[in-house]
Amino acid sequence: MKNILSGFALFVVASILLASCGSYTTLTGNIKTDASRKNETVKSSELKSYLAEKYRIKFVLREPSGFENMSGEDKAKYENFFAEVEKDLILEGHIVKDRVLLTNLIEKGGMSISEMGKMIDTDIIIEIIDVEYDIPNKITNFKIKETGQTSNFNNWNTLDYVDCQLSKLECRITLVDVGNVGGIFKFYVSGCDKGNDFYLKVFETPGGTLDTEQESFVGWNYGNIKYKSLTNTYDMNDQSRRKAIERLVKALLNELKPKE
Repeated sequence: MKNILSGFALFVVASILLASCGSYTTLTGNIKTDASRKNETVKSSELKSYLAEKYRIKFVLREPSGFENMSGEDKAKYENFFAEVEKDLILEGHIVKDRVLLTNLIEKGGMSISEMGKMIDTDIIIEIIDVEYDIPNKITNFKIKETGQTSNFNNWNTLDYVDCQLSKLECRITLVDVGNVGGIFKFYVSGCDKGNDFYLKVFETPGGTLDTEQESFVGWNYGNIKYKSLTNTYDMNDQSRRKAIERLVKALLNELKPKE
């Protein structure tokens, strides 16, 4: 009987001590950005008028400087991008000229870009200046879904950030008829733009307060919460890069539509 009472007493004491000390809990965090706030769009009145007046436009893409000297992997990334732009332009009802024609004329030299455009019978040249998929973009603000509270990684002793890396398209628009630059654009997208959940392993006090001084961890997967920071990138594989391409092309084509 004494052994039973002793065991029960120890259990009670242990429970009280455990309750008074707090314990670790796993919560769901959500990080959300709006990469489009970084967009830079400059559009001339000439281009605006041109887009408003013409329904069916003849486009041609121009490869970035140094394209021929790029690695096979980098070339493949651009080729995928070119294909997506050309496909979407055709679906919008426009005419797309073979960019090889323009590339050959540029290599021969001896004439202006406007003259080259007229020679291949096109209206607008879209010069792809740069495409990137892994630009650092460290975000510290996040929301804890279970409690609804907002927080910042800077307030946590052992947590750093979520790097919601940006993908970028930089391009220039040339109006062939007048030979003028009609627009210069930079578009950005991130995998966190619509919100992205992650998991937090944090210490919770007996009163339900999250102790930001204790060691904490984050992770994308519930069973692998062991990191101090996380990275979200479109530059993982062809499938994820294609998502970035689709969003960047959509942003570009939106600028090439007449505005009401």
